[in-house]
Amino acid sequence: MKLSKVLTGLAGCVLATASLTGCIVVGHDDDHDHLTRGSLTVALTIDGSDDPWACFDHDVSGVAVSVEDEDGFLVVDAVGDCDDLGLTIDGLSEGYYDVDVWLVDFDGDAMSDIVRVESVDVLDGADTLVEVDFPWRWIDS
Repeated sequence: MKLSKVLTGLAGCVLATASLTGCIVVGHDDDHDHLTRGSLTVALTIDGSDDPWACFDHDVSGVAVSVEDEDGFLVVDAVGDCDDLGLTIDGLSEGYYDVDVWLVDFDGDAMSDIVRVESVDVLDGADTLVEVDFPWRWIDS
């Protein structure tokens, strides 16, 4: 056998092997789950009104929200501006939550009864709406 044929065959094997170890570009990967989170939006009305002036009329500064998981552990406490008539809490894992909502004054002190909404179902990749109304008689003005 001639040496040139052996070298040609060997070179062909090396080139074939090198082409097998190249990069592969994948445009979409369906084999991997991507972690997503859900959000919870608390929408507030005062005595049935969604007018921000209702906050001013009752000397309310903010809305406080406390979220607990199914086991009763605190997940998040948040306070939003009453004029926004609610707030959104992002980054919640899928599951059921109990949500407490109350109104606060400028010092952060409670000004209303606490409204508890139980077993709120938060789904991954979705926003769950919780609507809460505070009748005027529940507010300490």
